[in-house]
Amino acid sequence: MLHPAIVNIITFFYPLGNTPAVCLTQDLPSDQQADVLLLGCGDVRNILFTIYSDGAIKPRQLDITCCDMEPAVLARNILLLSLLMDDAKGSNDRLIWNIYYHLFLDNDSLELLQLQSKKLHTLSASIQSWHDSNYGGFLRFCDHETLTRVREIWNSYNTADLSEGKKASYDKRFKSTIQNAEDARKALLGQGLVLTGLRSAAPLSIQSMEDLPGLFQSFWNHGTTNGDGESLSKSKQSNPMFASLVTDTFTLHYGTDPLLGFHLATAYAPLTSGSPLHPRPLDKTHLHKVVEAARLQFQAWGVSFRRCAGQTLTLRFFAGDAIAFCHTLQHKQTTRDDTSANWYRGPYHLAPLVLSSGDYATTGGAPLSFDVIDTSNLMDHVGAINVLVATSPLLNSTIWATLYAESLVRQEKNTKALIDSLLGGDFPTLSILLGLFPLEYWTNATAISTAEEGMLSSTVQIMGNRNDQKGQMYSRLAWKRPISGSTQASQMTAIPPIHFDEAELSHILHQVYRKMFQHENVSLLFSKLDLQTLQNNSLLHYHRGSMAAFLGFIKKRVVVDWNKVMNTLLDLIANDPNIMMGKNYIQELYIQLHLLGVHSELPLGSLVNRNSGGPALNGLCSWKDIPTAVCITLKVPRAKLGVFTDPPPTQIGTPPVQCVLQSDTWQNIFAAVQLAFGEIATSGSRADSEFNLKITEDRRGWRGSSPLLISFYAPSWVVLLEPQKASLAFGLQSTPDTTRAFFKVLGVDMNVYKTNLGNEDNVYITKYLPNQSGYTSVCNFADANLGTRETSEAAIRTTIRANVDLKTSRIVALTGRLDFMSEEAKSALQDGVQIETIQVSPCIIAIVIGKSGFKYHIHFPAPVLRSRSKSRIARKSSYVEVVAPIAGPGDGETFPDFMYPVFASQQGPVVWNMPRLNLECLPILDMAKTKDMQWLITHTSLMFSSRERTLRNTNFRKDVRLNFKDSLFSMFMCFSGLQGKASPVLGINNRTGGGIHILVFVSCLRLDLGNHTVVLDVALLPLSNQLVPRIPSFLAALSDRGLRTINVDDDELRLWKQVIPAWVERCRQWEHRPSCEYIAKSQIPLSLENGQTPICSCGDGKLPPKFISSVPKWDSVSKHAVRAAISPSFSVPFVEQVFEPKSAEGLGDANRDRCNFCTKDKSGRGTNLLSCARCRKAKYCSVECQRADWKVHKQVCDK
Repeated sequence: MLHPAIVNIITFFYPLGNTPAVCLTQDLPSDQQADVLLLGCGDVRNILFTIYSDGAIKPRQLDITCCDMEPAVLARNILLLSLLMDDAKGSNDRLIWNIYYHLFLDNDSLELLQLQSKKLHTLSASIQSWHDSNYGGFLRFCDHETLTRVREIWNSYNTADLSEGKKASYDKRFKSTIQNAEDARKALLGQGLVLTGLRSAAPLSIQSMEDLPGLFQSFWNHGTTNGDGESLSKSKQSNPMFASLVTDTFTLHYGTDPLLGFHLATAYAPLTSGSPLHPRPLDKTHLHKVVEAARLQFQAWGVSFRRCAGQTLTLRFFAGDAIAFCHTLQHKQTTRDDTSANWYRGPYHLAPLVLSSGDYATTGGAPLSFDVIDTSNLMDHVGAINVLVATSPLLNSTIWATLYAESLVRQEKNTKALIDSLLGGDFPTLSILLGLFPLEYWTNATAISTAEEGMLSSTVQIMGNRNDQKGQMYSRLAWKRPISGSTQASQMTAIPPIHFDEAELSHILHQVYRKMFQHENVSLLFSKLDLQTLQNNSLLHYHRGSMAAFLGFIKKRVVVDWNKVMNTLLDLIANDPNIMMGKNYIQELYIQLHLLGVHSELPLGSLVNRNSGGPALNGLCSWKDIPTAVCITLKVPRAKLGVFTDPPPTQIGTPPVQCVLQSDTWQNIFAAVQLAFGEIATSGSRADSEFNLKITEDRRGWRGSSPLLISFYAPSWVVLLEPQKASLAFGLQSTPDTTRAFFKVLGVDMNVYKTNLGNEDNVYITKYLPNQSGYTSVCNFADANLGTRETSEAAIRTTIRANVDLKTSRIVALTGRLDFMSEEAKSALQDGVQIETIQVSPCIIAIVIGKSGFKYHIHFPAPVLRSRSKSRIARKSSYVEVVAPIAGPGDGETFPDFMYPVFASQQGPVVWNMPRLNLECLPILDMAKTKDMQWLITHTSLMFSSRERTLRNTNFRKDVRLNFKDSLFSMFMCFSGLQGKASPVLGINNRTGGGIHILVFVSCLRLDLGNHTVVLDVALLPLSNQLVPRIPSFLAALSDRGLRTINVDDDELRLWKQVIPAWVERCRQWEHRPSCEYIAKSQIPLSLENGQTPICSCGDGKLPPKFISSVPKWDSVSKHAVRAAISPSFSVPFVEQVFEPKSAEGLGDANRDRCNFCTKDKSGRGTNLLSCARCRKAKYCSVECQRADWKVHKQVCDK
């Protein structure tokens, strides 16, 4: 495995998700079929919610591969999905809910569970029999081992067949499992309220505070979500879905909560009577309103699932390590054959990972690359670099392909600090090297609200209940491929490599190395000795094999003299004065580099000493062909493991392990180890390289009776230094946590068991790891996904070179070079024609040659600044270079309109950075219930970052994005009537530039549940020069019916026109015509000029029936209007601070006793605030603040 092995005495079972469901396809075009990879997939919430909310124009083909380490998770999921498919009329929704979400069942639910599990067990006698069944057409197994493990678990669900004594024993153990989970929660978090459910109630989190902690505790008290006494009295049967007879070696996670995976805002928001997901009246149900909301969503998801199951949906399942699975897929993708990648299924087993299903044969149909990869919060557990090295090569090289990664474990004080440390170096620099484009980082704009997450954290602090949120800070990142085109023309391309200076690249890689192993930097640890630092240095994600795999990835991404890079890097590592144990691990680094084909040091083979075996030449010394590396397997007697098994599990934690090979004069440590429990049988002679181990695993692991087996690779020459007398020890890596827990018992060496290499009873040396026939394969990118060393077109050859600041180890500029190949272009250069550069988009600079009109694009992998660029023109050598500095993240001043770009592609328009919505499934808010809508003021006010709030408190209002957000805030307030008279018709008005340019007719306000925000469902009418003369009577009638105008300047109007195509495209339910103006002009938006429309006409008039009412003569213009979905626009928390309690206090509330602009509670002279002369509601500390706020306030000011 590429992450450190740990003592997994505590293994938590996560049967249910702990974050609200997300739509996995929301960043894909509506008519694009989707291959999706879910790593750490957990429960089915994301799959079901995706199917429910996808809303493609035509049902898209969805092929979803689900990987989870725990087969019990997959067993639960497949059983649930089969129940949903069988329940064609939805008559068993209540029982199915109970089976999947309740710890204790009534008799009817248990009977249904056991009937279904028996049925599945019978159908799954073999992978062929399963695939031939009614379920096997769309519920597929990736390999025989997954099927076998899942089938065992299904069989264990049949507790009804147990004898009375065994049933009593099972029930006792089941209740003990629940008690263990509660004990773990108290030990780790204390007695405070559990507030994690607030995240699922966004954007009405605060409203849910009184209910969700109590509902969580009620679930753990009773084991169900039922609230009435009759249902509780019937729910007494242990649910084997939460603790089967097979999977008794783990503990149910203490945070398990059936409600967390749903969007609970529908329980608190006022919805119209005909709204989707409108809950039943409280007098019609015995359930708590929150439980009712969750069950209603589950029911709706089930209906959508039944509609597409077996038609457009394929689900594939693999039980095993996610990183190993990805590298096996890489191997398949690269080799296109059935050879083994020589990975194990998991870090604590020796079963090889073999994708034995026919779907992965050469002619099989299983996907090997993906449009969407969701990695859950794996990076919290195995490290972001391991995750991205494993997944980036599997991401399709299309403009819409997206890779998601989540973090839930608090590692830094805020999200921005997390991003700065996530990749072990400068975030944009490492993203470029990884071939990824962190979309929200570069735009600093999102239609997904994260502000409630900050409010949740602040609420916990205010309540003094820090324990509940100990270790939690949620963030979700999206990466795409670097832009391969402008909004005028984009295409699918391979990923071009980057040229580097060897010394500069070495320093970047060395910085990553130092970050990976910062826990070995004692001086750094003691320089900031706080709880967070101690936790971070105890949670290890990497060993030297991880570094080797990362370097192997980088090797394919760069154009350099690789040997020179590695020699410089290894010299930096060997002489690093800060990583104190670096030299002790150096041989492991060398051997891992060699095994993965990254780099080989000459000493590995040249120092093999056959004569060091002593008088009796035996063992490794006798091998005919001694390989550079050998595998050492150490057997640790069970009696030595009491140091782990005797204390309470919560006392030992999850300590990382290692093996130490040493003599009196040297020491080498190896952390890339594989653990397993079992009995060893040997074959062949130790004196021959064919010597092999056959291991019968003990699946009870730490609770069994077999010895612990540790296997790792070591350099042969090191083993042969003293092949009999050198000591071999198994122990723990030194971290703050292991020192605290084990120092008194194990001493400074932290060794658990120690012997000599010559101990043939406990030490085995083989060519390969047990049960493997070769070295582990880390292929990275298939050649088809990589660009050539230069990007060539008929007339030019393009190369990109990185310019690195050695002091900071970050890329500060990119040099784009165009070598001209055509004789015409060469001649023009030699004739001295003028060369001009133009910024086409943030990532594209065009080179324009003279008046001839030759224009060539340089595509950069990150936003660059042409305004500060330098050009080099080599007229004789026929090339042009542009050295362009990299822009800052979310550089609103330089690229104010780079927020929600829409790209023209051969497959149609592609929206970046704005989630697609199926508006018909979003709940509709009842705007007549004004008192229940006050939260909307706070929510839309949270569009403004802390910086923007400060800027609003000054008279400097030239920030176009800030003005745009002000206008959006006004739009939501005008429609809602929360601050002034409500109006459904709004006009975007440039008073000095042509008047009203766009009319907005609001149909309703909806809850965008998956993105924790709201959305205006509107009809847009751009007033073009061609349209206005045709609708004079409509415009005249409209001006007399309360049209509210939102005033903008030229720059803001331009931004509106940039964003409108995204608002339209994100909710499109119609197809673009072959004659679409986007295709004809090859650009989106069509125009930013006054009097010209920014959008195509394909969607004109395609509105739902009765979409707009109470607008005079609407029928005369509806055929020119297009549907759009307008969301608030939020700042990105890992670019700038989004929420600070003091700066956000009372923002947007005109009735507070604070200045409506700067939030001061007194005037500058210390006197009371002044009131607005018109409405008498808004208050101000000065005339200046009133003037600065007038643009916003005038839209809501009562006359």
